[in-house]
Amino acid sequence: MPVPTYVKQIREKIGNDLLMIVGASAVVINDDGEILLHRRSDNGKWSLPGGSVDPGEQPADAAVREVFEETGIKVVPQRLIGVYAGPDLLFTYADGNHVAITSIAFRCQPVGGEPRLDGDETLEIGYFAPDKLPDSLLPNHLQRIKDALAAQPEAAFQRPTE
Repeated sequence: MPVPTYVKQIREKIGNDLLMIVGASAVVINDDGEILLHRRSDNGKWSLPGGSVDPGEQPADAAVREVFEETGIKVVPQRLIGVYAGPDLLFTYADGNHVAITSIAFRCQPVGGEPRLDGDETLEIGYFAPDKLPDSLLPNHLQRIKDALAAQPEAAFQRPTE
């Protein structure tokens, strides 16, 4: 996965220490109700398209950009699904870098483009029925899919605990 320049610059200063990252992901649902997934080259698992939000970039724009970069599909965001963070979004990458990701997820509609492998981040692309998702889907992406398919108008988020 390409590391954004600003993250490289921060890593030069903090090394492998914990870095908070804002990400955007997309639950792309076609007219048949199927969900767009791609199999990642870094871990071989299926996931929703998504990635880091660049400085000054709107999260919805980042989601659109990431879907196109990773799959070749053009999308239009329809609604905010939710904001996701917590222990299941704390990672240590193979290079030793620690990250805590806050992901902003959008439900999106495909409007064009042709599925294509990007030659870097994506090994496979496919649309899957919600009841036939791959076993190797990243576990934290399943909740985003469930929230995208729910009829709730408000965005999902973890309520404060007392």
